[in-house]
Amino acid sequence: MFLISSILFLMIIPACEDPYWPELGEKYDNLLVVEGRISNQPGPYTVKLSHSTTLLYPKYFPLEGFEVVIEDDEGNSETLSETESGVYQTAPNGIRGITGRSYRLLLNGPDNQSYISDFEILREPMPIDTIYTDIEYTNSDYHTFDIPGYRFFINTQTGIEDTTYIRWQLEETYEYTSDFKIYFYYDGVLHDFSDPDSLHTCWLTEPVYEIFTASTAGLNNPIIADYPLHYVSFEQREISIRYSLLIKQLTLSENAYTYWKDVADQNTSGGEFYTSLPYQIKGNVHNVNDGDEIVLGYFEVAGEDRLRVFINRPAPPQQMYYPICELTEGDYKEYGEMFRIKDWREWPRYVVVDLYGNRAVPQKFCSDCREKGGKIEKPDFWID
Repeated sequence: MFLISSILFLMIIPACEDPYWPELGEKYDNLLVVEGRISNQPGPYTVKLSHSTTLLYPKYFPLEGFEVVIEDDEGNSETLSETESGVYQTAPNGIRGITGRSYRLLLNGPDNQSYISDFEILREPMPIDTIYTDIEYTNSDYHTFDIPGYRFFINTQTGIEDTTYIRWQLEETYEYTSDFKIYFYYDGVLHDFSDPDSLHTCWLTEPVYEIFTASTAGLNNPIIADYPLHYVSFEQREISIRYSLLIKQLTLSENAYTYWKDVADQNTSGGEFYTSLPYQIKGNVHNVNDGDEIVLGYFEVAGEDRLRVFINRPAPPQQMYYPICELTEGDYKEYGEMFRIKDWREWPRYVVVDLYGNRAVPQKFCSDCREKGGKIEKPDFWID
């Protein structure tokens, strides 16, 4: 599910309270949701279109067949191609965001409905200065003591303008291993597994869905210092070997900043129910012919600076607390059972060997790292 769709769902459910489901009516079940951005970074740029569903049972429904155009204030434009259902992209050598120019999004739907975003200026990006980590302790749901973890902090360089509006978008990638190596596999016949290391190490990349915003408004010096970002607990496998965080620092318009700040505030509000619903947080896209139609999401025009950092598993004597697979009596019994009950739907079955040479068949995610969502191909950007 994409960022805005995910956030809209999270905004409805208070973490520790029974959710209240308001009677909103069917008109809120099919709203256009827009997510896209153009920046000074090279394209291709992506716009994702979907429609909202019920709050109680949210799903992602992409919208196909739209004409999607990005244009600037000097008459340059590009029509995006639909690369997959509901996902529209510019060409790799297509339109490029240039600081100082203004951009907007135009949408024409298959039902002849037209939508447009407001022109926004692409501002000069505020540069990132440094990223660092510090150890913090948080409560644990599984232990009787607080668990440590790494908190990322960011420092910016001095902004060009006295007032700068910032949003940080984060993407994490981490290296991890399965808890056991595979030595045999069974597909009706038992075979040697020729390379036990081949499904042992994976890399997983996924977005960080937290929203981080800040402004230099009212500061004596237009600089953001020691701002706390993402937290990674030592209770998580993410930090088990090596971890990378890509930080995109987006310099926004005041309207875009207000939108994202409202979304972030909405997502962290408490009480019996929030003071406003996500449908009341207005983006910058509207129906050309129907000003009363509610459109969710935002088309961002952002000056972007980015930095990727890497950190290793903390050195001993620091302990890690993430769960690991342990072979059970049932896993050992399963090795014999798989020869007796031949269910091709479960093939291949992966066989591991313990320190004493005994064979067992644990759950697949214990021996095949891909089962936890990762890929065995090392990312091009990865630095060991």
